[in-house]
Amino acid sequence: MNNKSYNKPALILALGVLTCIYSTGVMAQTESLLSNQNRNDMNTFVSIFEIPAIDISRAVTFYQEILGIDIERMDFPELEMGIFPYEGQMVTGVIMKGEGYEPSADGVTIYLNGGENLQVILDNVKKNGGEIIVPKTPHADENGFFALFLDSEGNKMGLHSPN
Repeated sequence: MNNKSYNKPALILALGVLTCIYSTGVMAQTESLLSNQNRNDMNTFVSIFEIPAIDISRAVTFYQEILGIDIERMDFPELEMGIFPYEGQMVTGVIMKGEGYEPSADGVTIYLNGGENLQVILDNVKKNGGEIIVPKTPHADENGFFALFLDSEGNKMGLHSPN
């Protein structure tokens, strides 16, 4: 682990907000979904992901434009957040700007759902300040397609789609 200084009150506040959002919104939606579907069809190893940002407005605009979604902003004295739509989702996504949140093209890669055809999203990446690293490529096991890109903040991100 590195020696970076993290603002503990801001981090605790962010986790509290995420927990509240998750427990009130996503959890209720998840329970509703699970009552109608087989639990084995709903497994996921990811529950929350955070995307670091230098310029929160630029990052929120980037993801809204490429994904065609509305992202809710929440600003606190030492932390700014953009919350991906969470109703009906198993995983909560958040864009974070604050001490200790540094964009990077190294490390873990998050693969976003590319819908039926990730090329639609990929076509918007460059137009909105991103860079395509790996174009739409079939998976080796023929289980859909993937692509990699750098977002407006310099984070390496992935896309996956069946077509």
